[in-house]
Amino acid sequence: MNGRSVVFLMLAAGAGFTQPAWAQEFPSRPIRMLVAFAPGGNTDILARAVGTRITEKWGKPVVVDNRPGGAGVLAAEIVAKAAPDGHTVFVASTGEVSINPSLFKKLPYDVERDYAPVTLGTISPLLIVVHPSFPAKTLKDLLDVARAKPRALSYASVGVGSPQHLSGELFKMATGTDIVHVPYKGGAPATAALLGGQEVQFGFVGMGPGIPHVKAGRLRALAISTAKRSALVPEVPTLQELGVKDFDTSIWFAFLVPAKTPKGIVNKLNAEIGRILRSTDAREFLIGTGVEVEPGTPDALARFVKSETVKYRRIIEISGTRVDR
Repeated sequence: MNGRSVVFLMLAAGAGFTQPAWAQEFPSRPIRMLVAFAPGGNTDILARAVGTRITEKWGKPVVVDNRPGGAGVLAAEIVAKAAPDGHTVFVASTGEVSINPSLFKKLPYDVERDYAPVTLGTISPLLIVVHPSFPAKTLKDLLDVARAKPRALSYASVGVGSPQHLSGELFKMATGTDIVHVPYKGGAPATAALLGGQEVQFGFVGMGPGIPHVKAGRLRALAISTAKRSALVPEVPTLQELGVKDFDTSIWFAFLVPAKTPKGIVNKLNAEIGRILRSTDAREFLIGTGVEVEPGTPDALARFVKSETVKYRRIIEISGTRVDR
C-alpha cells in the first residue's frame, strides 16, 4: 500500500472522532451535492433522496448539481478543488472513483489525494440477460455456444470502460471465451438492442432497467454478477454459484468530500446519511429503484474503494481497455 492509500485510510479511520466546534457550526449554508450524470439515473435519485431528507432535518437547502459528461471527470474535478468544509459532497459511482484512474492516462484529480470517504450508499448488481428467443436457457448453454464458436457471440454494454463493459471483459477472462464487446452510448440504447434480440446476444444490465424486463418476460436472466444473490431477484443464481470463480462486480454509489474536511464534519455527514439510508421510507424507496442499500463507516468505504480499484486496474490492464485523453 502506497503512502496516499495510508492517508486515505487514516482519514476514514479518523472520522470516528468528533470535533465538536466544527460539527456544531456545520452546515452554515446550503450543501451542494455533485452528481456526474444527468437527472433521473441511480446516482441522481440517491442524491435527491438523501438531500431532501437532510434539508428536512438540518434546515439547510441541499442543492443537487448535475454535471454530466467526460466520464464523470467534470464533477469529480469540481469536488477535488472545493473548499474542505463539508458543504460540497460528491455522490460518486464506480466509474469516477475506481475505474477512471486506470482507464485514463491523465486525470485532473487523484482519488486518494483529493477525497475523504464518508459512506457507501447503494449497490446495483448486474444481471446477465439474453433475449427470450436466444436458444441459451442457462449460463452453461451460453458458455457452450461461446466456446464452440469463438467470436460468434456479442454482448452489449453502456460504453467503453463502464462497469458493464469491464464485467464482460472479466467474464471472458474467467470463462476462457472469446466474445465480442458492442458498446452503446448509454443504458437506453443498450437495453433497446437487447430487447430487439438481433444486434447482440446477451448483456450486463443494471437491476433498475433490467428487473422490469425480466419480470415481464422480455429478457431472461441467466445469472447475477455479485458474490451473493440479491433479495430483489432471489431466484437468479450468482456467477460464482454457476462455476465462474471469484466473480464479483456491481455498480455502486458512495458519498465523498474534499480531502482535509474536518473529521467532525465527516463524522456528522456519515451519521446523518447513514440514518437516512437506514430509515424505512428512504430504504424502501431506493430498493424500489433496483438497488441494495449499504451504508457503512468511512473506514469501510476506504477499504472497499481500494479493493475495487485494484480489481478494475487488473481487468483494464489484461484486457487492454483504454480511452484516449
